[in-house]
Amino acid sequence: GEHDASKGLDMRKLVLRDFLASEEMYINQLEALLLPMKPLKATATTSQPVLTIQQIETIFYKIQDIYEIHKEFYDSLCPKVQNWDSSVILGHLFQKLASQLGVYKAFVDNYKIALETAEKCSQSNNQFQKISEELKVKGPKDSKESPTSVTMEALLYKPINHVTRSTSVLHDLLKHTPSDHPDYPLLQDALRISQNFLSSINEDIDPRRTAVTTPKGETRQLVKDGFLVELAEGSRKLRHVFLFTDMLLCAKLKKTAGKHQQYDYKWYVPLAELVFPSPEESDSCPHVHAMPDHDLEDMKIKISSIKSEVQKEKANKGQSRAMERLKKKMFDNEFWLLLNSPSIPFRIHSRNGKSYLFLLSSDYERSEWREAIQKLQKKDLQTFVLSSVELQVLTGSCFKLRTVHNIPVTSNKDDDESPGMYGFLHVIVHSAKGFKQSANLYCTLEVDSFGYFVSKAKTRVFRDTTEPQWNEEFEIELEGSQSLRILCYEKCYDKSKLNKDNNEIVDKIVGKGQVQVRQ
Repeated sequence: GEHDASKGLDMRKLVLRDFLASEEMYINQLEALLLPMKPLKATATTSQPVLTIQQIETIFYKIQDIYEIHKEFYDSLCPKVQNWDSSVILGHLFQKLASQLGVYKAFVDNYKIALETAEKCSQSNNQFQKISEELKVKGPKDSKESPTSVTMEALLYKPINHVTRSTSVLHDLLKHTPSDHPDYPLLQDALRISQNFLSSINEDIDPRRTAVTTPKGETRQLVKDGFLVELAEGSRKLRHVFLFTDMLLCAKLKKTAGKHQQYDYKWYVPLAELVFPSPEESDSCPHVHAMPDHDLEDMKIKISSIKSEVQKEKANKGQSRAMERLKKKMFDNEFWLLLNSPSIPFRIHSRNGKSYLFLLSSDYERSEWREAIQKLQKKDLQTFVLSSVELQVLTGSCFKLRTVHNIPVTSNKDDDESPGMYGFLHVIVHSAKGFKQSANLYCTLEVDSFGYFVSKAKTRVFRDTTEPQWNEEFEIELEGSQSLRILCYEKCYDKSKLNKDNNEIVDKIVGKGQVQVRQ
C-alpha cells in the first residue's frame, strides 16, 4: 500500500510537470496576444490611429486579467514542483485558480464580437492585418526554440480551449493523490468549482458536451475527410469536407502565415437531415459546365514541361530561388487542374431545402462518400443546431483530427515520397463472377493522375448475364500514378432515371476494388 501511495505521488509530480509546461505555453500565447496592445493604444489617440480605443477594448477584452491570473498561479506553482517533496501542498493554488474562472465567462460572452471586430479591422487596415497575421509566440524558457508565428484569430481561441480543459488536470491529480493526503479535499473542491463553472457556460462553449458530442452525449468522431471541389455561387471552390458520426461539415483551408493552418467553416448538414436527390429530382440543380478536354490537356503538357525544368534545375544544383519559382508555378497549375477537371456531380440535399453540389473526378470516391454517409444514417440519428461558438470549436478541432493533410497535387509530395509511375500500363479486363442475378454489366478503370483519380477506360456492356466475359485490352497512360481502381456497374436503361446532364452517372456500382501499380 505504501509503495502504491509513493508511486502515486511520483505520478503526481509527472502530471504537474506536464501541466506546468502547458501552462507556460499558454502564458506565452497570452503574452504574444497582449504584445501589440500597448503600441496600438498609443496610436489610438494620435491623428493616425490604427484602431480606435473601442476596437482595442473589444478585441483584447479580459486578456490582461486572464494573463495575470495564470501568471500568478504559474509563479506560485513552479517553485513547489521544482523543489518537489511528496508532502508538498498545492491544492489551495488550484482552489484559488478555480475561484477566478469567472473572468472566462465575460471572455466567452465577448469572444464572437472580438473575433468579428479583429476580422473587420484586418480587412480595412493593412497595418493591423500585418500585425494580426504574425504574432510571435516564444518557446519554453529553457529551450533553444525560436518563436513561432501564430495568427491573432488562433490565439483568441486559446482561452476557450484552455478553460474547457481546466478540469482534466484536477482529475489526473486526484487519481494520483492518496485520499488521506491534505491536498485531496482541496483538489476535490477545486474540481467541484471548476465543473460548476463549466456547466454554467456549457450552453455557450463546453466542446466536450456540444461541439464534440452528439445530442445523445456520444463522442462525435471523424469518420472520413478529404478535399472536394464545391460548385458555389457559380464558381469552383476547393473545400475540405469532414464527415462526423452525425454530420457533414464543409470547411475551407485558410491561407495563413507559418505552420498553423486553420479552417473556416462554410456549412454543415446533420446526417438526420441529409438526403441524396435522385437524378430526376436534380433537374433543378445547377448544370455542371465541364471544362473542354483540350484545355485540360494543354495544362497537363504545361505541367510536364515545368516538371522537366525542375528536374534540370535539381541536376544542375540550380539557385534555390529559381527552384522556388518553378515549384510555385507548378503548384498553381496543378491546383488549376485539380479545380477544373472534376465533372461528376455529387449532390447533397438538406431537408430544410438547401442543396449543395460537389464535383468529383472519380466515381469510386463519390461512391465511398455516399456509402460512408449511408452507413452512418442506419443509426438512429437526431437532428440539432450548433451555435457559432460550437462551430468554432468543431472547426478548430478539424485541424487536429483530419487524416488528409495536403491538397492532392503532386507538387505537395515530399522528395522522399514515391513519385508514382509514368508511361503506359497494359490492362486486360477478362471477366467477373459471383453475381446473384443476371444484369447488364460493364467496368471502368481509374488511375491517379497528377495526384487525383480519373476514369481512363470503359469496357462494353455485357448484357443479361451473371458471368460477364469482356476480354478487352486497354493502354492507360500513367502520370505519376500509384493505384489502379476497377469499378463494375449495372447499366441503367430506365428512361425515367436517365438524366439530361451527361456527366451524371446513374448506373449502379455493383463492385469495386483497387490494386497498387508497381514496376
